Amino acid sequence: MTAWPKEELRKIAESDDLHISPFRDDGKTYGTPTWIWSVVVDDALYVRAYNGQSSRWYKAAMR
Repeated sequence: MTAWPKEELRKIAESDDLHISPFRDDGKTYGTPTWIWSVVVDDALYVRAYNGQSSRWYKAAMR
């Protein structure tokens, strides 16, 4: 896994909103932006899906 650049993590940590748009099945088209919960701890980004692992964006990101 690649580390997030510190400046990017700072922007995410300071923001009230984080949206994710994993690629669709074609691997090229972005999906619908979805608001997600996030927190930055010790230079690591953690996210959580409201519906857990059954969330569409989570499944798409894992593919």
